[in-house]
Amino acid sequence: MANEKLTIDLNELFPPRSSPEAVAQKIQSWDIAHLKGKAVQLKGCSPTWAHLMVAGKIFSIVSSLDFLMDNAKGGVPIPIFKSS
Repeated sequence: MANEKLTIDLNELFPPRSSPEAVAQKIQSWDIAHLKGKAVQLKGCSPTWAHLMVAGKIFSIVSSLDFLMDNAKGGVPIPIFKSS
């Protein structure tokens, strides 16, 4: 389906209360090839800085990027980027 979005749960990428250094190390070694051209949504209870670090890693290869806010209530997508 063309409008299907791939959801990445940051809680599965790194443990809660991870330091910025630990998150940066995980992101640096993260293989993102499978995300190329995909519409992606980031969710999870991670701090905003972690969302931004992950977004910075995938921004150049995804077709669109949303943050899902208020996850406990089903998630409200906040559009961050969409390629033209």
